[in-house]
Order: sequence, then structure tokens, then C-alpha cells
Amino acid sequence: MAPLLIYALLVSQIALCLSVKFPACDVIGCGYCGTRRMQKECKEFCDSKCSRKNKLINGTKSFNEFNGPSRRVSREVANQQFMNCCQNLDPPVPEACLKICTLDNSPKEFKNIAFKKPKCPMKHLRRLLTCAAGTKDVRSCCEKDESMLGNLNHCIQFCYPSNDDLWDSRFYGKGRFVKCMDKVPLYSECFYEHWYLNNADFQLVSSNGDE
Repeated sequence: MAPLLIYALLVSQIALCLSVKFPACDVIGCGYCGTRRMQKECKEFCDSKCSRKNKLINGTKSFNEFNGPSRRVSREVANQQFMNCCQNLDPPVPEACLKICTLDNSPKEFKNIAFKKPKCPMKHLRRLLTCAAGTKDVRSCCEKDESMLGNLNHCIQFCYPSNDDLWDSRFYGKGRFVKCMDKVPLYSECFYEHWYLNNADFQLVSSNGDE
């Protein structure tokens, strides 16, 4: 009987998993189109509704109304420049914090960096994010995700880390800060779009702006 019971439980669990539907693609938004799951579940949505962003990511030349035609900046190059900036911060950040310096972290990976040993003290987060964003305000990109205008509006500071008036470090470690980490793919896509469009060098951040 025991093997049959275990088998029945496994079947019921599999059925439950299959019954859980992937959220509606337009609810998730274009900010996640670079992820493998979105490409699998929402490829048609991403190709049609988010075609401009996909063209940027796939290397098609585009036109920036301020800077004229832009040349391709690959994600690999963007990650290298992001890391170079983090490695040259003055004062330097702990080695564990360098894991943040990629545009490819998942929310789970980001949380592990923040909370699992060896962890990165979150007082350094602002300078690390500024390595990705420079002085650019990418809030208009982030706000394409409607939750950033609603229950996660406090997370918008991640989209403009160089803004002294906007950045608030007092909520590190609190529940609402953890919720902001769930939007890491969104921030990364917006940072990448900025560097793709502007073909800019990553800015070194030498101040203690995160205190």
C-alpha cells in the first residue's frame, strides 16, 4: 500500500503543478522578455508587443532621438563594463559584492548575494547600481511595469540610484526591500537598454553615496 500511496501523492502533485498557469504575458510586461521562461511562454507577446526592445537586445541598429543612430553594445560588453566599474570603486567594495555586477542575476541569485554568507552589505548597493545606471534616470522604462506605479512604487529608486533625493537606504533588510529584489530582471533590462541606446562608458562612482 505504501508504494501506491506515494505514487498517488506524486501524481496529485504533478497534476497540481500542471494546473498552475503561467501569468498573463501582458501582466508580467516587456521588462522580463530577456528571460528564458518568458521566451518559452510569451515569445509571441515579446516579439509583437515588445519588438523595439527585442530589436535592441538582438543587435538591430536603432535611432535615439537625442544621439542619432547607435551602434550595438552587446550584453557581454555591458557586463564587462559593469564589472570593471565595480572593481574600481573607491573606496572598494567587499569581494562578495562583485557578484551583483552583472545584468544577468535572477531575483533568487540577488537575494543570495544579499542575505547568504559571504553576503554583500547592502550599504554598498547604491554605488553598485550606479555603476550600471550611471547618472541616467531609467524610471520611464521601469514604469512600463505597472506594479512600479502601484504597490512597488518605493522600488523606483533602483531605477535612478544616483538621485540623492530619491534614494532611501533605511529600508534595507525590510520586507518591502526584499520585494524590490523580485524586479531585478526589470532593472537589468532598463539599464541595458540605456547603455545600448547611448553607447556610453560606465561611470566610476568614487563617493560614499550609499550611506
